[in-house]
Amino acid sequence: MTTLTASAMAMVNGSAEQVREALGDYQTVRPKLLTENFDDYQVLVGGRGAGTEVRWTVLVGEARSWYGRRVRRGKRVPWECVMAVDEPEEGQLVERDTRSALVTTWTVRAAGDGRTAVRVLVSWEGPDGPRGLLRRPGQRLAVRTIYEDVLTRLHEYFEPART
Repeated sequence: MTTLTASAMAMVNGSAEQVREALGDYQTVRPKLLTENFDDYQVLVGGRGAGTEVRWTVLVGEARSWYGRRVRRGKRVPWECVMAVDEPEEGQLVERDTRSALVTTWTVRAAGDGRTAVRVLVSWEGPDGPRGLLRRPGQRLAVRTIYEDVLTRLHEYFEPART
């Protein structure tokens, strides 16, 4: 198997401490950030930060485009995950699937002026062989798109309400 990675980054209007707390709150905040790609979300153990275990199913479609146009809608493949949460160092939140090699690492750093840079790096084992070689770009793009949407929701969570 080949290790594949996808990453996304966003700037959030909030302090690094506030953003870390929000990302680590699996009980109330995290469900608000998840997109329609996440299904069957459930907190199994804990609910805040290290030691938490959460369960979800991620529906990953293989996005395919040709010159900016969608050629066909890929089949959505479910990834059932039981994620164990760890905080190995300040500003990092690591979610490891207990059933596979899927690892999601959230890195939160202060960016000045009350803003925070958030980066998410997702790694997993992808398919080998010629067919796998063709599927890898689609999987990476689909996973990156899912987490870009989650980061957009995180950004919106910290945006002040407009009147």
